[in-house]
Amino acid sequence: MKPINVSELAPLKFDANGGSQKIIAQAPKIAWLHSKSDKPGTRFDITIKDSLGRTMMEKKNCGNDTQIYGELINLPIHIGEELEVVVDNVKGGENLDLFIN
Repeated sequence: MKPINVSELAPLKFDANGGSQKIIAQAPKIAWLHSKSDKPGTRFDITIKDSLGRTMMEKKNCGNDTQIYGELINLPIHIGEELEVVVDNVKGGENLDLFIN
């Protein structure tokens, strides 16, 4: 059985209302956070929580003047842990695809 490559995971999709989605950690850390939006200049807030609901990472006003945003975060996690990704305050766009790997 072939292991899941973190670059093969589907993006998390959010709309202008934000929301939360759960993922299972596929690696011992989250290295990169990338997003692609439908309009340039989209900004958002992101919070990543562990399986007990504790906040592991919180970033405000993520985004830039283009449609594509990326940032190195190097967040240590545990393989197989269920994480909750919360996106709030989406401004300037209607749809947001979030890639966490």
